[in-house]
Amino acid sequence: MLKTISGILLSLEELKHTIMKRLLFVLAFTFIGQQAFSQMYIVTVSDDIDGVNCPHHILTIADPTGAQTYVCIENYVHNGALGQLNQELNNIASLGYKLVETSYFSANEGLIKIQSADWDELNDGVTFIFAIP
Repeated sequence: MLKTISGILLSLEELKHTIMKRLLFVLAFTFIGQQAFSQMYIVTVSDDIDGVNCPHHILTIADPTGAQTYVCIENYVHNGALGQLNQELNNIASLGYKLVETSYFSANEGLIKIQSADWDELNDGVTFIFAIP
């Protein structure tokens, strides 16, 4: 009878370890999966958004929770547009995010639309994607 009880206890101990290993695996997978898919910032440059009153360009910043904030910045480089854009992008980078993608509304355009020697303007539709490395 003593052998039977010790055999049952040994079986219960093995079952406990198996359940603990599986539970640990499920919890670790859930945590890592959540971290991998939820840690992105998306920033876009636009000139008009319904309901947002900005006289110039608008940066739309979507954080990892999906909340969007709007920041008014200048249109033209000589008025400080690049400095303002740089400050917002550096704020995100300082949180530990890395720029992983930059896309443009049109394949023929870049960040700056050169209109004349004195009037370089930010292009609409530029998108910056940041992620945790």
